[in-house]
Amino acid sequence: MSGDSRGLSEHLNREFSPSVWSKRFSQGDLVINHHINHVEAESSKAIQDVKCELDLQYGLEDREKFDIFGIDLPDDSPIVIFTHGGFWHELSRQQSRYFVKPLHDKGIKTIVLGYDLCPGVTLKQIVEQIKNAILKVFKYASEKNSRAIYIIGHSAGGHLVAKFLADKMVLESIPNLNVLQGVFLVSGVYDLTELIKTHENHYLNLSMEDAKSLSPQMDNYYHMRSLSLRLYILVAEHDSYTFKKQSRNFYDMLMESCQVQNIHFEIKDKYDHFDIMEVLSEPDNYLNALLLEDLDKIRTQ
Repeated sequence: MSGDSRGLSEHLNREFSPSVWSKRFSQGDLVINHHINHVEAESSKAIQDVKCELDLQYGLEDREKFDIFGIDLPDDSPIVIFTHGGFWHELSRQQSRYFVKPLHDKGIKTIVLGYDLCPGVTLKQIVEQIKNAILKVFKYASEKNSRAIYIIGHSAGGHLVAKFLADKMVLESIPNLNVLQGVFLVSGVYDLTELIKTHENHYLNLSMEDAKSLSPQMDNYYHMRSLSLRLYILVAEHDSYTFKKQSRNFYDMLMESCQVQNIHFEIKDKYDHFDIMEVLSEPDNYLNALLLEDLDKIRTQ
C-alpha cells in the first residue's frame, strides 16, 4: 500500500469511527462501553415495564424476528418501527428496546426489528430482510387498524430504512401505505463507496459495484414525491465530518434531484453518534416531541 493510500485509509477509518468524535469521554472505548451498558440496562427495564410480545418471526432465520411493545394499548394506536445500527455487523434487537417506555407512556406502540449480521450474510440480504420485516409490520398495522406508522433507523439502520424507501415496487405493494406518516433517519450512512477502504469492509466484503448498488445516495427517490409522509434527516453535532456530509448530501439529493416534499434536515446540537439515541430513553426527548407534534397534525386534518 502506498503512503497516500495508507493515509486515505487511516483518515476514512477515523471518519467511520463514531466513538472517537464524542466529547463525553477521553477514549472511544469508554464511549462504546457506556452506550452498551446504557442500552442493555434500559432494554432490560423495558421488558419489565411495558407489556410486550417478543420473538415474532418474520422470516426463516433465527434473527429474523421482531418485538412488539405496548400490546396493552388500543389496537389503533400509532406504531413506531425501529431498525438498529452497528455497521451491519454489531448490536441486536435485544439491545434496542431502550426507548420504548417513553413512547408507551405517550400511547405509542414500538416494534423493534432484528436482522442477520455480516459477515454471516451479505448486506444485500440484510436489506431484503428489513423490507420483509417492514412489510410484515404494515400487515399487522392493517389488522389492528393502526392510524399511523413511523419508522426510525439509526446509523446502519438509517441506511436500511433509506433502502426500503428507495424500492418503488415494494412501496406500491403496500395497500395501507397511507398510514406511514413519518420517517426519521438518524446519523445514517448513505454512500457506501467510502467504506470500501475502511476496516468495516472486513465484515461487509463489499466490492465497488456492491457499494454503489447499495448506496441510498445513488438511488432514485422520485416516486416519493407522491407520498404525504414527512422525512426527517438528523445527524449529531459530534458526529464526524463524513457522517454530517453524507446526511447533508442525501438531503440535498432528495430535495434537488428527486424533488421530495416535506423533508427536514437538522444537526442536533451537543449530541454525539450515541447519545443522540440514548436520550430517547428519557421521559421527554426531541423524538417524542416531534412525534407528538406530528400526531397532533394528523388529528386536526
